Amino acid sequence: MAERLEEVIGSVLSVPAEALSDGSSTENTPNWDSLRQLSILLALESAYGISITTDEAVNMNSIAAIKVVLKRHGVEIDS
Repeated sequence: MAERLEEVIGSVLSVPAEALSDGSSTENTPNWDSLRQLSILLALESAYGISITTDEAVNMNSIAAIKVVLKRHGVEIDS
């Protein structure tokens, strides 16, 4: 399931999924700017059938943080 997450995010960021890891974030990942952050959130909502709140979105600035939110929504993610 983590591969699917990285594929979704990689697709939005135009980077290979295998180049992403839990440590990938807005700080160290090319193309991960505020506009793409919004695109990532929308893609995640679509891919997993969830609704991300504004409070959750504010803290979703890394793949590790995204996994925490997805797990909170009942999405099973392999770490």
